[in-house]
This record gives sequence, structure tokens and C-alpha cells, in this order.
Amino acid sequence: MTSSGGGYYDGVVATRREVRLTIEAAVLRIQGDGIERSYPLHGVTLTEAVGSVRRTIRLSDGGMCEATEHDFLAECERRMGTGTRATLLHRWEKSLTLVLAALLLAALVVALFMRFGIPALARQAAFALPPDVENSMGRESLAVLDHLMTKPSKLTAERRAELTALLRRVAAASNAPPGCRLEFRAGGAIGANALALPSGIVVITDELVELAKNDDEIAAIMAHELGHVRQRHVLRHVLQNSATGLVMATLTGDLVSITSLAATLPTALVDASFSRTFEREADDAAIAWMKSAGVPPRRYAEILGRLQAQLDVRTGEAFDKKHPARNYLSTHPDTRERIRRIMKGGGTSNELGSAA
Repeated sequence: MTSSGGGYYDGVVATRREVRLTIEAAVLRIQGDGIERSYPLHGVTLTEAVGSVRRTIRLSDGGMCEATEHDFLAECERRMGTGTRATLLHRWEKSLTLVLAALLLAALVVALFMRFGIPALARQAAFALPPDVENSMGRESLAVLDHLMTKPSKLTAERRAELTALLRRVAAASNAPPGCRLEFRAGGAIGANALALPSGIVVITDELVELAKNDDEIAAIMAHELGHVRQRHVLRHVLQNSATGLVMATLTGDLVSITSLAATLPTALVDASFSRTFEREADDAAIAWMKSAGVPPRRYAEILGRLQAQLDVRTGEAFDKKHPARNYLSTHPDTRERIRRIMKGGGTSNELGSAA
């Protein structure tokens, strides 16, 4: 038998009455001046331990008792079958070390989710997007790009036909998705550039064509952009940077709502950087195409070096940041590292043989 002093409220009036609480077998007895009550323990509820807050025993008839003696409360929990869980929770809550450990664990879980969970969800959502939705996003993105950043191309019809045929050859050898097409624009603010939009649209600027010394260099750039198309890097990049919308779209299956991101795609492509992983995958696509076509890797490396030199000059001219320097490399990882990797033949991924 375990007993303790406490306060009793009958649930009718707010008067506190001093009582003696006793546990006998599986019964809680309440005794005091004019009070004699008995309640089976399975019919009462003991509130959780929260800091120094006084715990209460809620009775089946609406009344309640207050108790402060630890041993009595522990015995109540033991006989009610909640002792171990409640004790562990109370110890955890009262321990600064355990609280800090819980916070660190929560931070680690969030960091791991951002590092691995969000990219995985983005990939799943990007590849689950219906083709007609992706086509719509591609058209809308191109329209926004034309409205805000680019001008009509000044390349001759003959030159455009040559480059269009070149893209078809590169796409066929690179296992690119069907329906990829080339769009020509004068770069204007974005300078020498090439962009991959949803639905397989590859935009190439007049400035990039003029900078290239031969079509092998342009073809390598095309193969790189087709690598972005094949892996849906553009959609995954935007989705990863719209984590809330991504999680909701993935959980609810409302992938069509992702089309609301179409207006942000051109700005995201120009102003934000692809991850190092995305760029390596796209570079591997270019390297795989060069190997299959017998094109020396230095062709790709040379145009990247020329683009870097151009960017360095423009960056120096734009030191006051009033006119941001932009070109194909302004949103890419370190060019020199990429060139070294290209000259060594890239990584281990097989862009030609693997399925998207």
C-alpha cells in the first residue's frame, strides 16, 4: 500500500479539500473530512510530467486530485502501466543535455532532408510531370525569356539550318528525348549563352555562335545542354529551390500546379547556379558525345576557356555591379576545374547508355 497527501476537487465546486490518497492493489482510495471514494486505477488518468507543473489525477466522475510525492506518482504510473514511458519523457525534458541532443538531432534530420530528401523529391516530381504540362512550361518559359532578356536572332537562314541539323545529329547520338529543338536568339543582356528549357527546347545565342571557331565547339555545347534536358535538370533545379511547393505537389500528386513555376524559369536559369552534380552530369553527356563522334575533348575545353576569358573581361568592366556581367559561364561552377576534368575524359557516368 502506498499513500500520499493531496488536494481533492469534486468537479462541481472549485473548493480544494485536503485528502489522503492511497493505492491498494488496483484501486485508488480518497479519504478526508466527509470524503470516502474508491476508483479502479484503469478508470483514472494521470497527467504527464511537464517541468515543475503539479500533476493531477483525473477521476472517472469528473473530479480530480493533486499529488506531489514522487514515489506515490511513480507507483501510480507503474500500476497503470505507463511508468517507464512517462519516466523517460520526464527525465528527457528535465535534462539540458538531452534537450540539446534532441535539438541537434532535429537539425541533423532537417539538414539530411534538405541535402538528400529534397533532391530526391525534385527528381521524382520532374520525371512524373505529364508531357503536355512540360511542353506548356517550355513554351511559357521561352515567351518570358523573349519578353525580358533576348531579341530576335540575326543569323542567316542558311546558318540556322546548318545548326539545326547539327543539333539533330547530336541529339540522335546522345540518346536525347524526342522532340528536342533549337531556338536562336540574340543574347542581349545574357551575352554568349545557351539554355535548356523544359520540353527539350535549347536556346543558343548569336554571340555564342560568333565566339565558336568551329561547329565541333558548338556541338559540344549542344551536347551539354541536351544532357540537362535528358536529366530534367532545369525542372529539378527550380523545384529544389521551391521546396514547399515541391513537397506539397509530391504529397498531394498535384503535379499540374508546378506549371505556376514556368514564369520563374528563365530568371532562375540566368541568375542561379546549377549544382556541381548537375553540371558534371551535363559535362559527361558532352564528353560521351565527343567520344562517340571522334571529336577531341579540347574542342569543348577551348570554347569554355574562351568564354571564361570573355567573362573575366566583362566582370572587370562591371566591377561597380551596375551592369552585371553575364555569359554562359556566369552561372556555372569553376571553369578551370571543369576544363581539367574534360581533358581527362570526364567521370564514370555513361550518358549514352544509361536510361533517364
